[in-house]
Amino acid sequence: MERVIERLQAVNVLLEKIQSILNFEGWTKYPQFSTTKGLGRVALISTILGMTWGIHAGFFLLLLGIQRIGFPTTTITTTTTEGEEQQLRLQMGIQYCVYMCSMSTFHLLEFFTTAIFNPHVTSSESFLVNHSKAYSAAFLISLLEFWIRFIFFPQTSITLFLSGTIFVVLAQIIRSWSMITCGESFNHLIQTSKRENHVLIKHGIYKYLRHPSYVGFYYWSIATQLTLNNWCSAALFALASLIFFRRRIPYEEKSLMEHFPEEYVAYARTTWVGIPFIPNSINASSIPNRNDDHKKD
Repeated sequence: MERVIERLQAVNVLLEKIQSILNFEGWTKYPQFSTTKGLGRVALISTILGMTWGIHAGFFLLLLGIQRIGFPTTTITTTTTEGEEQQLRLQMGIQYCVYMCSMSTFHLLEFFTTAIFNPHVTSSESFLVNHSKAYSAAFLISLLEFWIRFIFFPQTSITLFLSGTIFVVLAQIIRSWSMITCGESFNHLIQTSKRENHVLIKHGIYKYLRHPSYVGFYYWSIATQLTLNNWCSAALFALASLIFFRRRIPYEEKSLMEHFPEEYVAYARTTWVGIPFIPNSINASSIPNRNDDHKKD
């Protein structure tokens, strides 16, 4: 997806600007904002995410109340079609609020879970808001698809919304649970060298899934789009995430086999990857050396 973005010059320029803002470029004169360890960055990002969550949670309760009471504009002068569109847009507004709360919750939990269970690697980048241009593009595409539907083609499925919301919660639990279980061995970047406190985690959720944080992230990204009823974005998210993890997981498994030669191979035989179209078996000789897979998950 990064290569596709680079070919679209106008889009690439916009995303470069967004990433520069998210990376606090040009803040070198302010000590608490000049590095990823600066408390200013952490405070600002957490404040914005917290406000985003609070505002959308408030609107969610407001719209839910309006839905239960009924539209005051639904009178004799309002046609059935107009009334149905109002109801559809109201429901879509509720879905949008749930989506934004889910996004804010995800990024806040990424930081605070890391801060509590692996404080030595915690920085402003632990929020993952500056994940990548591809991640920013995916978020903007999802909003574009939703608002085009909201304005021009209001339609929604309560069943799909509820199913998506349930899967968002479950995927978030898997993601956070894996980070907590991993503790100081968890890092958003693939570790190319073995640290003293780096151990192979094989208990808890890792007893069944050897990459549960990726499993949680993968299904969470798709479920958020189902919450919005974004069929196109759900398909794009599924494809983009699959491509990303098909490169990242083999690369990481090669690193783990180098760190834990015999232990990891034996462990891999009893666990699942948990992501479709990614084989459970491992083969170190078929894994290429890649410099671009050293990215945040």
